[in-house]
Amino acid sequence: MCAYLGALLHRKTERIKIMEGQLSEKRYSAYAKLYDFFYEMFKNTKDDRNVNNKDMRNKLLDAKKELIMYGTDEVVFALNNYLSSLTDASTYKQLDSFLDVMLLIRKDMCGETKINRDAILLNIMQDKKELQKFKDMELTNSEQ
Repeated sequence: MCAYLGALLHRKTERIKIMEGQLSEKRYSAYAKLYDFFYEMFKNTKDDRNVNNKDMRNKLLDAKKELIMYGTDEVVFALNNYLSSLTDASTYKQLDSFLDVMLLIRKDMCGETKINRDAILLNIMQDKKELQKFKDMELTNSEQ
């Protein structure tokens, strides 16, 4: 009887591990789609290319669909906050809420990380002077 219960418990535990692995893969896929969307926008902006709004909107909707299904609550709320900031917030607030999304995704995927807001911005901007402009904007906003 004990051997049977032990085998049953082992089987259930293995099933749970498999399901957690599948969920993790889906979550990473959703995060990758969101990152792909953002980086495609950055590329188009840097290349001064016209953006196909319909195509980009569809990519964002696909990413949001997977994110709402598989992402953590914190990431979903942060993305909602970012998207809401696009309508009426300052450029600083928009960028700040965008960084919240990126950091939360990274934390969920990697656990504790040494990558911070500055590292993400520098990765995107690839220019320390531009990064300093953002930091100056941050100081100006905090004084208001």
